[in-house]
Amino acid sequence: MQPHDDQQSLLRSAGSTSGSGLPAAMTPAGAPGTAGQAAHPAMIGRAGVVEEILRNLAGATPGTGCLLVGEPGIGKTAVMQHVLRHLQEDTYIVQVRGSEFAGRTPFGALTFLLSDLDPELSEHPVMILRGLTRLVTERAGGRPVLLAVDNAEELDEFSAMVLTQMVLNRSAGMLVAFRDFSSAPAEFAGLWRDGVLARVDLEPLSVPEAGAYLGSLLGGAVSRAAAVAINDYAGGNPHLLALAQTDFRDAGRLRQHNGSWILAPGEDIRGGRVAGAVMGNLAHLSPAQTRLLQLLSMAESLPLPLVLARLGNTDLDALQEQGIVALDTRPVPDVLISSPVVARSVRAGLTSAQQRQLFEELAPSLNTGLVLDPLVLARWLDSIGEVPGRDLAVGAAGKATALGFPETAVRLISAAFSGTENSGAVIELARARTAQGEYGAALGVLTRFRGSDAVPSAGDRIRLMLAECRVLCIEATGLRDPRSAEAAAEPARMRHTDLFEQAEREIAELDGTEGADTAGLMRELALARAECHSAHGRFLVNASYLAGLEFPDADFRIQRAAWLSEAWSMTNRQDDAVELAGTVERMLEGTSADVHPGVVGRLLHTYLITGALSACERLLAGTPGMEGTHAELAEGLLHAFAGRPEPALAALTPAVDQLMVSGPAAFLPLAAAAAAYCHAVEERSEDARRYLQVQRSAADGGPWAVRRGARHFAALAEATLGGETGSARFVSLAAQDHRRGAYAYELLARLTAMRLGDAESLDDVLSAAANQQGDFAALCELYAKGLGNGDAQMLLRASELAAGAGHVLLAREISEHALGIASGAGDRATVRFIHRSRRTAAPDAPAEAADEFLGALTARERSIARKAVAGTSNKKIAEELGISVRTVEGHLYQVYSKLHVGSRRELARTIAEQAGAKK
Repeated sequence: MQPHDDQQSLLRSAGSTSGSGLPAAMTPAGAPGTAGQAAHPAMIGRAGVVEEILRNLAGATPGTGCLLVGEPGIGKTAVMQHVLRHLQEDTYIVQVRGSEFAGRTPFGALTFLLSDLDPELSEHPVMILRGLTRLVTERAGGRPVLLAVDNAEELDEFSAMVLTQMVLNRSAGMLVAFRDFSSAPAEFAGLWRDGVLARVDLEPLSVPEAGAYLGSLLGGAVSRAAAVAINDYAGGNPHLLALAQTDFRDAGRLRQHNGSWILAPGEDIRGGRVAGAVMGNLAHLSPAQTRLLQLLSMAESLPLPLVLARLGNTDLDALQEQGIVALDTRPVPDVLISSPVVARSVRAGLTSAQQRQLFEELAPSLNTGLVLDPLVLARWLDSIGEVPGRDLAVGAAGKATALGFPETAVRLISAAFSGTENSGAVIELARARTAQGEYGAALGVLTRFRGSDAVPSAGDRIRLMLAECRVLCIEATGLRDPRSAEAAAEPARMRHTDLFEQAEREIAELDGTEGADTAGLMRELALARAECHSAHGRFLVNASYLAGLEFPDADFRIQRAAWLSEAWSMTNRQDDAVELAGTVERMLEGTSADVHPGVVGRLLHTYLITGALSACERLLAGTPGMEGTHAELAEGLLHAFAGRPEPALAALTPAVDQLMVSGPAAFLPLAAAAAAYCHAVEERSEDARRYLQVQRSAADGGPWAVRRGARHFAALAEATLGGETGSARFVSLAAQDHRRGAYAYELLARLTAMRLGDAESLDDVLSAAANQQGDFAALCELYAKGLGNGDAQMLLRASELAAGAGHVLLAREISEHALGIASGAGDRATVRFIHRSRRTAAPDAPAEAADEFLGALTARERSIARKAVAGTSNKKIAEELGISVRTVEGHLYQVYSKLHVGSRRELARTIAEQAGAKK
C-alpha cells in the first residue's frame, strides 16, 4: 500500500512529539567494538543475565563464580565489563584475556602477572601458583578477589590450571566467558560439573530487545516490522545488528517516517557489511569445505551420503565442531548450515555464474532421485535465469504465498506462464495478488481466465470460483472501492454469496465422480464461508454454521475452533469462548505457517472483547512467530483497551508509521484511532486530532471487527477531546451491534455511553450484561448497579474486579465514582479506605494530597481544575483542550459542586490546604 499524501503530511511532526547464532569459531570481522555496547547503560536485553551473574557472585564464598557462554558478537565482553563496573569498588578484579598468540606459550595469558614475581618462583607450576596467589592476595588488601577471564577457550593449559586452582583453593572467585564451552580446557569443565561455577548462557536478542537496541543506535522508535527483518538478518547478534541496520539503510529498506524508523518495501539485500563480516571468518576453510557450504546455501540441505561423497569425514566433523553445519536426522540424515545468517551470507556472495555451476554440479543427483523443496528449486532456477517447469512453478508459488512471500509467487508464475491459460497458475496468481493487497489485480486475473478459451477441470473450476469469492468478499467489506475506474471497467459479476451457493451445488454434483476430491473442495468451501461470515460480522450465523462442520485434518480443526471461539465471544457465550480459545492456544505449536497468524488474530480478538486482558498478554508474550506489525498493533490495542496510554503509544506510533508505508491498509484506521484516543487521554489534543484525521482519510474497509474497533476508539477520542455527541454515538453503535447480533460490542458501547454520562444507558447496560457470560459482563452489571443505587461499596467491588482484570483506567474511574458518592454522603471511613488503597496499589509513588482531593472528579474535570487553579482563563483552557468556553464553564460548575467550593480562589485555597495537611 502506498501512503496517501495527506496522511504523510498529517503525521510529519507526530513522531517528534510523541537466531540462530553464528558458529562457535567465528568472530565478526569489522563489527563494532564492545566498548560501544558497554556504553549503553541499560544493557538492552541483558538485564536478566546481569542480575543472574551478580546473584551468583554476590552470595558466593571465595572460590565460586559463574561461566558466561555465548556465540561471538553476542555481547559477552560487554556484559562482563558491566558486571565488573558494578563490583569494582568492593572487589579486587584481575582481568585475564585468552588469545591465539598467548595460547601458544605456557602461562602466556598470565605474563603481565608473572613479570612481578621473583624469577625463582617461575620455575615450577606449583611455585607459580603460590606466588600468584600471594601477589594477588596482597594487592587485594583484604577485599575479595575476582578473576575475570575472557576468551577462556584460548588459554594455554598452564594458565587454565593456575586460574582454576586459585578458585579451588578459595583464593578467588571467577567470572569466565567462553565462545564455545565444548572446547573449554578440562579444568573449567570440571569446575562446572562439580557445581563450583554456575553456567549462564547469553542468548540472541529477541525481537523486542532488538528493536530497543536498534532504537538506541538510531535515536528513535523502530517499528516491529523493521526490528523483525533486521533481527532475522543478523540472527539476534548485537554486533551484527549494528552492521545490519547500516546495510538496510544503504539499501533503502530502513528509513525514517514521521519520526519512526520503518521497513520500506524493496528487494532482498545481497552482500553488505554483515555478509562481509561472516565471510571474513570463513576464510580459513578448505576449498572443499567452502564448496560444500556454497551448495548447502543454495539447496538448504543435502542427504548425508551425498555430502560424504564430496567431503571426507574429517572435514565434515571439523565443520560440525565449529558449529558451522549441523546434522538433521529427521526423517533421514541431512546436512545443513547451522545459522541462517551464515547461509544467507554465503549465498549472497555467489554470482549468477557460480550459482549455475553449483546447479550443474548437483544436476546428476537431481536426475537420479534427489528431491529439493519445490520453492528452493524454483528460486535456484530463477536466480540462474532458467524458467521453472509449470508444475514446479505452481507448487512453489503456492508455498511462497503460504510462507508470506507473495511477490516471489508472482515472479515465478509470471516467468513460467505467458498468459492465463493454466487454471492452477491463475489460482496461485490470484491468491498471491490477494495476499499483496492488490485485489483489483487478483480479480483481473480471474476475469481474464473466465473470458478465455481455457477449459478447467471441474475441481479447478470450483477452486477458481472460491478464489473469486474471497476477493469479492474483501471488496464487499469496502477495502477495495467497487466504484473505482478499474472496477467499473470489469463485467458484471455475481455476488460472492451467490458464488458460494453455486460452488456448493457443483461440489455436490461431483460427489461420487471418480478422481474428484470432493472432501478437499468442501473443506476449502467451509473455510472460505467461515472467513466470509467473520469478515462481515455475521457471528450468530458463523456460530451456527461452524457447529456442524468436521474434517479430519488438524489445521481445519484448529481454524474451526478459533472462528467458533470468536463467534461465541461476540454473541452470548463468553465463558465458553475463553475456554475454547485456551484450548486452541495450547494447540498452536502444531499449526502450519499459513494458518498460524489468522488463528492467533482471532484468539486475540476473543480475549480482548471478553475483557480477558491477562490471557491476551499471555498469548502475545508466549506465542512464537507472533511478530511484526500485527503483534505491535495487538500490543498497542491491548494497552489502549486497558487504559494504559503511554505503553500503548510506544507500540501504536511506529505501527501507524509502518502501516502508512506498507499496509495492510485495513489496519491503519484502527491503529490511528487508538493512537488518537491515547493522545486524548494524555491531554495532547493536537496530536489526537492529527491521528483522527489520519483515521478519517484512510481506506474504510476490511473485516467488520477491525472497522468496528476503529469506530470505537475514534468515538472515544472525540468524546475525550470534549465532543458534544460522544454518548449519543455509542448509543447508536450499540443499536447497530444489537441488530447484528454482536452483543459483546453492544455491551461495550452501552458501558461507554454510561461512562460518558448518559444516565439512560444505565438500564441498557444492566439488560445487555444480564444476557452475557463472563467476568466482564459481571463487572459491567456491578458498575451499573452501584452507580444507579449510589452504592459506594458496590462500586468499590466493581473497581476491584476491573483492576484485577487489568482495566486500569476503568478501575480508577469506578473508584472515583465511589469516592464522590462517599464524600457526598460524609462517609469518611470509605474515603480513607479508597485513599489508602490507592497508596497501597502504587507504593513507590508519592501520596499527593491534592490529587487525592481531586479524586472525585473525572479526568477531564481534574485537568480543567488544575488549569483554573494555575490562573488560566476559561477562553485559554478552551483553546488548549479544543472545546468550547461553555463546555469549560460547565465542567467548572461540576468541579465546584463536587468539591463544595464556590470560586477559583476557594478551589486553589482548598487544594493548598489539603496539600499542607499532608506534609
